[in-house]
Amino acid sequence: MVFVKAKEGPPNVKEKETDPDIFTVQYFDEQGNMTIRSDGSVAWRCNNPAAMLESPYSTSKDRRCIGTAGNAKYKYAVYPDYQTGHEALIVMLRGSKYFHLTLREASLRYVKEDPNHIHKIAKLSKLDPDRTIRSLSEKEFETGWIIGRELPVDKWYITGVHRKRGVIYEYRIQKQGQDVWLPKSDAISLASLNQLHAIIVHMKSGLCYLRPEYHTTPFSSLIV
Repeated sequence: MVFVKAKEGPPNVKEKETDPDIFTVQYFDEQGNMTIRSDGSVAWRCNNPAAMLESPYSTSKDRRCIGTAGNAKYKYAVYPDYQTGHEALIVMLRGSKYFHLTLREASLRYVKEDPNHIHKIAKLSKLDPDRTIRSLSEKEFETGWIIGRELPVDKWYITGVHRKRGVIYEYRIQKQGQDVWLPKSDAISLASLNQLHAIIVHMKSGLCYLRPEYHTTPFSSLIV
């Protein structure tokens, strides 16, 4: 699956509330289907082997970043796959700003506000913090991570509607190849979870309704 966009998701309620890295990452493919990553290490959740923080470099177009995610303290760049995240790390460390430094010195320069950052890197890489970056081989630039849970979530289409006095009250949803009729309230709930190709419109009265996504067929043409 090719991911084209990512964003921070709600915390996993099964994780410890005291965990400073508590957050999930929602990945989206070109069809809008979502995959949720939870647990595991930050590096794995974000496809970011070095857990690089959000910055003009890590989120630049050249680095092919597809989003950011994190907690109240830190935000991390999210990449479409391990290879892209690893490339971002290599390009950064082999630049003139870090190449002559030790891992410890580079860590302190990169994350001044987190003196424990080097311990996280040493644990992931199993490298001596006092090794210079220029001394590392191509293989030693590989970093490890802890794999967590990955949950695929399909995004469904509205294939028909029922109207009463001109107002839609029921939607026909194509769900895994089958058509299922749902009340309006259930369809809105699915859309709020990003599981439906529709946009929720909130009215001043407090009521909600669904409208088609941009550049798609209007629901009115799907009356059954």
